[in-house]
Amino acid sequence: MKRLGILFFLLVSLSSCMKEDDAITLPAPGPVKQGTANMGVNYENQVYYDLKTGATTVRSYKSYDLAFEASKNGLHIYLNSAKFMFACNTQSYDMASADTVGQPWALDNEQLLEDTLALTKYWQDVNYATQGSKVFAIDRGKLEHTGAARWRKFKVLAADSLKYTICFSNYDNSGMDTVEVVKDDNYSLMYFSFDTPNQLIQQAPPKDQWDFVFTKYTHVYFEYNVTSPFRYYFVTGAIQNIWNNTETMRFQKDSMPINVPYLPIEQFDYAQVQNFTFSNYANAIGYTWKYYDFSDAHYHIYPNLYFVVKSSDGLYYTLKMVDFYDTSGNKGSVTFQTQRI
Repeated sequence: MKRLGILFFLLVSLSSCMKEDDAITLPAPGPVKQGTANMGVNYENQVYYDLKTGATTVRSYKSYDLAFEASKNGLHIYLNSAKFMFACNTQSYDMASADTVGQPWALDNEQLLEDTLALTKYWQDVNYATQGSKVFAIDRGKLEHTGAARWRKFKVLAADSLKYTICFSNYDNSGMDTVEVVKDDNYSLMYFSFDTPNQLIQQAPPKDQWDFVFTKYTHVYFEYNVTSPFRYYFVTGAIQNIWNNTETMRFQKDSMPINVPYLPIEQFDYAQVQNFTFSNYANAIGYTWKYYDFSDAHYHIYPNLYFVVKSSDGLYYTLKMVDFYDTSGNKGSVTFQTQRI
């Protein structure tokens, strides 16, 4: 009995000296913040928004033609969808003889998946290491450019962790030039214009200073044939920063996927996050948070609709659109509310 008593005493003493696990205390939800993204009545602006600080950066969408993935391992090249740009794989490696006859034209799908990107899908092939990419014809957008200024030939000569080396010319093969697009991993994309090829465009802020951008872009109605005038259509919405791991979940009453419950925005808290799957598609926020009513010629925000956005720093925010008009009744000015949960 004496030994048992001593053992009991030792166990009690040791347990009293052991450090208890620290309780995890989540920070209280942040305040509701109201933001405004003024794209302009003709949607000429791209408005980048940072959830953490509430800061906005405004740039003209017309500033650039191509966007090059800036990470060391990145090799994606994007067309400027806001300019209604298309590309055609000529199937030729020779700049001088390349031609579009018999070849289809393509644009970037708004989800920005690798196999739906007009340039990225094709520019690397089995002969790339020795011959560079095949030559692409570039349509810079019929609404932004006319005559010879609208068309370019384009070819990737090399790409590595530091830079892209590209070659381009006018469509008649004049103005041939070769430049380097140097990568900077502090950014999501490096922006390039055929008008100022020796100077990259400062378009988006550093990648950790924006979560999504309000912009005009081209939507594809796949239910229409490629020759239909209704297949391609300009829309205005938000593209999330997939290059810095931003993800989004959409919540809309009576429109949820099967077996996914709808929660009012007031009831969504951090404990709910693990119950839902977030999307890394670029258009996860997209443009369908509003609709056009022909009876009053006015855009309206869908009621009972909001988003939960996971920022690159691992924090979660609710995002709710409020209006598409400014106080003077001008369209293209998005009022929205965000809150860290």
